[in-house]
Amino acid sequence: MTGILKVAPLVNSLINLISGYFILRGVRAIRRREVGAHRQAMLIAAALQGLFLAIYLLRVSLGGFTRFEGPAPVRAVYLALLLVHSVLAAVQTPIILYVLYQGLKGNFRRHRPAARFVTPIWLFVSFTGPLIYVLLHFPYHRL
Repeated sequence: MTGILKVAPLVNSLINLISGYFILRGVRAIRRREVGAHRQAMLIAAALQGLFLAIYLLRVSLGGFTRFEGPAPVRAVYLALLLVHSVLAAVQTPIILYVLYQGLKGNFRRHRPAARFVTPIWLFVSFTGPLIYVLLHFPYHRL
């Protein structure tokens, strides 16, 4: 199990990147009025984020958190980014579920404004996750 715990952060980082790609693909599709492609892309993005959450919770519950070992100035940037990322990730989750529910129900009057609000947050969280991974796992001992 320790091997899985070691690769879980990298896997989650890649899941975040791929999810971000599907969010962008979904936005592009809806702008082109390709509703089916939009729905598919957004459901894939949501499923990937669900997978991310399951892996993250499993890794943290079995292996704990990884301590930042970099220099103090980078640590300050890392902690600030991690704080914003974590708060937005927690805030976005119920909104995304609401947006998905309204969209699948066909209630676009409620779906659209909430989606416009949460999409930039979702993209930020999806793309800052890998950045946090890089900051946390960068080999600072070589500096």
